[in-house]
Amino acid sequence: MDIPNTGMVVISDLVDDVKNIHPLNKQDVGNRLAGWAFAEVYGLPVEAYKSPVYESMKIERNKIRIFFHNADNGLYCPDKEITHFKIAGEDRQFIDAKAKIDGNTIVVYNREVKQPVAVRFAFDNISIPNLFSKEGLPVSLFRTDNWETE
Repeated sequence: MDIPNTGMVVISDLVDDVKNIHPLNKQDVGNRLAGWAFAEVYGLPVEAYKSPVYESMKIERNKIRIFFHNADNGLYCPDKEITHFKIAGEDRQFIDAKAKIDGNTIVVYNREVKQPVAVRFAFDNISIPNLFSKEGLPVSLFRTDNWETE
């Protein structure tokens, strides 16, 4: 991303088989990349071409609120529950977490974690998460910690 005129788009929602690195839906992948190039390289007006990206977090008692870049109009989940969030306390042991949309932020919690310190979203090689911007672009995978991973 340090090279001028290069970019990246999130395509986690366009993958049918996480074991195949070549998505079958190449047209939508190409459309997202073209939208990025039209806006960022050529300066053309393009609606909603950037996925929400982790910006910061705020600990609120036994919950963590996640803030995003590129989510000004809010977030959306097509399912009953948001998937692929994990939360950890000081012990650095991540467990599955509940997540609720609050405008353009996400509130993450698990009642077993009384003093949370970190959140991870779809932080593995097999996740197909279900969290999007209101414009329909998938939220980029992220972690709030910088701990060693296995």
